[in-house]
Amino acid sequence: MKQLVRQSGFTLIEIMVVMVLLGLISSIALTTVGGGNQKRELMNEVNRLHAVLRMAAEESIFSNTEIGVVIESDLYEFLTYNESEGKWVAAEPHFLRSYSLPEWISLDFQREGKKRKILGSQSEDDSSILDSQASKKPDFMLLSSGEVTGFSINMQIKDDSDSRIEIKTNDQGEIILPSVEQDES
Repeated sequence: MKQLVRQSGFTLIEIMVVMVLLGLISSIALTTVGGGNQKRELMNEVNRLHAVLRMAAEESIFSNTEIGVVIESDLYEFLTYNESEGKWVAAEPHFLRSYSLPEWISLDFQREGKKRKILGSQSEDDSSILDSQASKKPDFMLLSSGEVTGFSINMQIKDDSDSRIEIKTNDQGEIILPSVEQDES
C-alpha cells in the first residue's frame, strides 16, 4: 500500500495568481494615491513659463527688440514692437509662440504698482474680445536695454491655494522663482 505523501508549499499557479493580484492592487493604489501628478505638472508649467520669460528677456537684448508679454486666464503670448507700424505684433521666434495652459490651472497677475488681476473671473462679451484682438497691448515688457517691467504671476491648481507658485521680478529686475530660491538656501 502506497502512502500518499503531501508536500507542503505553494504551487507555481498559486504563486503566479498572488503576483498578478499584487500587481493589480499596487497599480490601482498608485493611480488613486498619485494626486501629486497635478502638483508636478503645475511645477513643470511654472518652470516652463519661468524659462521662457528668461529666454525672452535675453532675446530682447540680443535682437535689440522690445518684447511684450500678454497674460490671460488660459494662455500667455509674446509680442514684439514693430517701430515702422507703431504697434505690437505677434513675436516671430518659435520659442515665443502663444502657449495655452491646462484648464485646471488658475492664474493671477500683478504689474508693479497696479492692482492684482485674478484672471478668468471676469466675463467679457464678444465685442470686447474682438476689440482686444485688434489692438493687443502687453501686460508687461522685456526691454532691449535689459530692463523688465516689475510683475508677479501666480499659478495654482484651481481651488487649491496651497499649490500657489509665484514668478516675479526682484529688486535687480531679474525674473525669479522665490519658492525655488528659498528651497536652495
